[in-house]
Amino acid sequence: TEHLVMFWHNHFVSESRKVKFGQMMAQQNAVFRKHALGNFREMLTEVSIGPAMLIYLDGRKNVKGKPNENFAREILELFTLGEGQGYTEEDVREAARAFTGWTIYRETGEFVFLLGRHDNLNKDFLGQSGNFDGIDILRIILKQPQVAKFITGKLWREFVSTKLDRAEIKRIAKLFRESD
Repeated sequence: TEHLVMFWHNHFVSESRKVKFGQMMAQQNAVFRKHALGNFREMLTEVSIGPAMLIYLDGRKNVKGKPNENFAREILELFTLGEGQGYTEEDVREAARAFTGWTIYRETGEFVFLLGRHDNLNKDFLGQSGNFDGIDILRIILKQPQVAKFITGKLWREFVSTKLDRAEIKRIAKLFRESD
């Protein structure tokens, strides 16, 4: 479990120098521990709305009219699809708009969605259009087959071999997708 906690911490990168609150970093590691071998969708969601990630990738500063692309870019590049894998710069911008309004109460570290700071207009993201919020974006991303390939490939390199067995990764990725 602890090896997986370290793996997920390196995957969903954040660092205490920027977050500055040890409790928030410990809370993030607790999420990794809770979901180490569990549901990736649940872990991704909890990490995304967690105070450590919202501080580290400036998500709490992401507001209507001035979207911050840091979190949107990393969710696509590092956390789910892989760099340049099936999304465009426009998808990054549209996802950033969808994540507007996500912030934390700094005093308590609790996630809050502030509707007045959210871009409430339609967004076009990965071939879909609608008045998406951040949870919608995560749902759309997780429907992409590339997510399973990317995640299982990283797990393979960490726990099996640095030499990828593409056929086996494809088989495991299929199981990953089928298990939702």
